[in-house]
Amino acid sequence: MEHTRVLIIGGGVYGVSLAYHLAREGWSDVMLVEKGELTSGSTWHAAGNTTNFAGSLGLSYVHDHGLKLYDEIQAETGQATGYHRCGGMRLAQTQEELNWFARGVGIAQHNGIACRIISTEEAKERHPFIETFGVKGAVWMENDAYVDPTGVTMAMAKGARARGVKIVTNNRVTGLAQRASGEWEVETENGTVIAEQIVNAGGSFARRLGEMMGIKLPIVDMIHHYLVTETIPEIEALDFELPLVRDPYSSTYFRQERKGLVVGPYETTGAKPCYLEGPDWDTDRFLFPNELERLTPWLERAMERMPVAGTVGVRTTIAGAITYTPDGGFLLGPAPGLRNAWLACGSSVGICQGAGSGKYLAQWMVHGQAEISMNDFDPRRWGDYAYGEYTRAKAIDAYHRNFQLHQPGEDRKTGRPLFKTPAYARQAEQGAVFGESFGWERPKWYAPNGENEEYSFARTNIHEIIGDECHAVRERAGVLDLSSFSKFEISGPNAEGYLNRLVTGTAPKREGKSMLAYSTTADGFIENEWTITRFGENLFYLLGPAVSQTRDFDKLRFWRRSGEDVDVRNVSQEYGCLVLTGPRSRDILSELTDASLDNEAFPWLDAREISVASVPVRALRLSFVGELGWELHVPMSDLDTAYTAILEAGSKHGLANFGLYAVNSLRMEKGYGAWGHEYTTDVRMKEAGLSRFVHFHKDEFLGREALLACRDETPSRQIAYLEVDASDADCLGSEAVFADGKVVGLTTSGAYGHTSGKSLAFAYVDSDRMGAGDLEVGLLGQDRKVRVLSKSVHDPENALLKG
Repeated sequence: MEHTRVLIIGGGVYGVSLAYHLAREGWSDVMLVEKGELTSGSTWHAAGNTTNFAGSLGLSYVHDHGLKLYDEIQAETGQATGYHRCGGMRLAQTQEELNWFARGVGIAQHNGIACRIISTEEAKERHPFIETFGVKGAVWMENDAYVDPTGVTMAMAKGARARGVKIVTNNRVTGLAQRASGEWEVETENGTVIAEQIVNAGGSFARRLGEMMGIKLPIVDMIHHYLVTETIPEIEALDFELPLVRDPYSSTYFRQERKGLVVGPYETTGAKPCYLEGPDWDTDRFLFPNELERLTPWLERAMERMPVAGTVGVRTTIAGAITYTPDGGFLLGPAPGLRNAWLACGSSVGICQGAGSGKYLAQWMVHGQAEISMNDFDPRRWGDYAYGEYTRAKAIDAYHRNFQLHQPGEDRKTGRPLFKTPAYARQAEQGAVFGESFGWERPKWYAPNGENEEYSFARTNIHEIIGDECHAVRERAGVLDLSSFSKFEISGPNAEGYLNRLVTGTAPKREGKSMLAYSTTADGFIENEWTITRFGENLFYLLGPAVSQTRDFDKLRFWRRSGEDVDVRNVSQEYGCLVLTGPRSRDILSELTDASLDNEAFPWLDAREISVASVPVRALRLSFVGELGWELHVPMSDLDTAYTAILEAGSKHGLANFGLYAVNSLRMEKGYGAWGHEYTTDVRMKEAGLSRFVHFHKDEFLGREALLACRDETPSRQIAYLEVDASDADCLGSEAVFADGKVVGLTTSGAYGHTSGKSLAFAYVDSDRMGAGDLEVGLLGQDRKVRVLSKSVHDPENALLKG
């Protein structure tokens, strides 16, 4: 019986990349098991395209590492990779697409990547065979390339073996079981292996492996075609290599292949999923029969965009399976609900993302965190709700929209709704426009006359409507259904000590007290944010963001020590939450309860169990928008009763419904950061301005030593609260911040402050530039002046919260 520190299941680009990068990080006791030969699943038939362009900061790092590694690893290993640095461009047909490109350029500039927007004329110069009808411009990526998928995988395998990794092919895993020790007993065709940790890198087989692990994975395989043409004389006559082109008009990518072209369309309707029950285990180097007739509409458009592609015959057609998740992103990180188990699967562009994914997952496994935020990739961003028909519908939609712009605020309706609160129908009747988070339907805004939002990177047609909601909250009162919160009960004789080990602060000592708390990684980076309320001697109520429910539940359960008498319950579906806030909120609530609500009886940051309209309520006096207010946590079955009563009592006080768009505007005016934007696992507490939540007098909490070591240091970057000189658009996050033409930071979020009349943003800025008066931010392709604010523009003394 063999023993290994890590056993990776799957020998495609993801599994091999992880093996290689684990070895580079110093873990050589690694075994990779592949049921066939390396790359024999979906890697071998990939087109091999790679790009520097990315719509998020983390993905930009992932893409960039792959391009760099594929350029370098041939020299390291001697294994040919077929690396061709040809450059690449993505065409834009609309101003909104150019606005999106401008954001991507800002991210690239922050990361030191050569990327810029070019004119239609320059696009034509760089690729003389494209027809530019309808094209308004393009984004040019200097370092885009294509590679031989098998070559780069074999190169990483050779590099892994050279560092001590054992790779075993033609050896299928037949069983997985976790021992009481936390180790995994892995049955293979060649015998049993005991692994301290396992990684599911199964590609199209990942769902079947997940079932063996006891978990459900939100992955669907889609059939994707691409064609390779015969030699094209016009291309044969060139003395340079054509760049990669991605075209939204035809929903197709084009690139040179020898002296012909690769043409890869993504259907925008009628795309076909496959392997719905999972592929047979003996599936190996398999391709589907061609269905070119089904692709005719997109191929015809492709020939319009690139007529030269239609002048010769087709040499080869590939129709293979590629994996998709509901949001089109990959699954990289801890397996939900399991210890010592990881996922590296679900990527629809595995060659482009495989190398970078391997690097950052290896860092996470070896060091307890990666150097970048992994929130966007964490498999725990989904729950079991996402498995099945929801995933199928969302994955097909993601495939259909592969080349289509996803604009800010665009919550696609496919697969929805899943979780509706009992007040959903009543809110819909009043004009609620819903978004989705972790399966929950949540009001984003209310359309007074049935308006539809015209999505944009600039301010939209509903700008003034959101302003009306903000003014209602600031001047009168507003109510919002925020039942999507993650909610947990921590109880038992050891609950207080357990929480004190978990967070950097101190759990509330007094019953009826609430506090904001954070937990960090061992290196002192922000991992979780909670509101903790003590409701009894041994009962604590924890609230967290909706999207982190699975992740937080894992952390809370796994944090318990052997013999520690602590019970952790996920009560997210049991309790709803109504936010009632604004200067008249006390007047409204007082009509529905006999409880005293004055400052002496019910001060800010206190909590009480009260009755509201005969409904039992856990009332927390706090407000994320910076006003007098309460969060009213009620049994989910009673939510509509409480909501209706609040509406009726509030009618004479000017109560209004408000949504999450207004929340974002109001919290920006208050200067409140948000988990997942300002607070992520690549940010330290001091950088985020959260040092006041770190209590060094405690002997023990995770990250204490790391935070203590840098306690007196000035961090290299710090969070900045910015006012932006902009009248037509506002920061959304990931816009580059400049000083004297040099990138010195990146925004994390932003919004227009409707009651202050200011465009506001948060950013992390180099510390030595914090006092500079010449800062600018790139917004919609223009550099806008910004000013660093020393305090919030709304109620900096918290007088209204405490009033």
